[in-house]
Amino acid sequence: MKPLFITGNQHKAQYIERLLGVPIDHQKLDVDEIQSKNPEDVIAHKVKQAYAIAKRPVFVDDFSFWFDDLDGLPGPFIKFFVEGDNSLEKLCRLADNLPSRRVTGRSYLGYYDGVELTIFHGEIKGEIADHPRGTDEHGIGTDYVFAVDGYGGRTRCELSAEEYDEVYMAVRPIDEFKKFLSTKHG
Repeated sequence: MKPLFITGNQHKAQYIERLLGVPIDHQKLDVDEIQSKNPEDVIAHKVKQAYAIAKRPVFVDDFSFWFDDLDGLPGPFIKFFVEGDNSLEKLCRLADNLPSRRVTGRSYLGYYDGVELTIFHGEIKGEIADHPRGTDEHGIGTDYVFAVDGYGGRTRCELSAEEYDEVYMAVRPIDEFKKFLSTKHG
């Protein structure tokens, strides 16, 4: 039985499916997102709870955003920093008060089949922009303020579709996860 991708974001499901190169089922489930500074604890809890509800192999995706000068914060709490009025501008203003604008984006894919828990992760580094920039073509969350190293200071929302895919594949361990799935589910 192929695993179920747990997400309420249709765009993310289609994007992951395209990058994996195989059809995936997805479903929105209400799972608790525990609060922990350790992203692996968050992803493990989410994927195990999703399995308990779905009763089939599942995988979940989670993104953390770390200010290098804030000892890993906001980390898994980033969603609280990007929701709300003018939140991305406020995130940029927070960076104004730090010694550097350096940030790290970390993505975690968790898989659980009732027996085996496997967590994959990737990371990219860059800087937080002075102000949110870019279009809604492919950006969500921190994409408007995250200028990944190697792209001339442009935010992820300012990248071409091909460049955005490169960055997405760098932060999300898609290739590694695809190989894993092929050994588990043919």
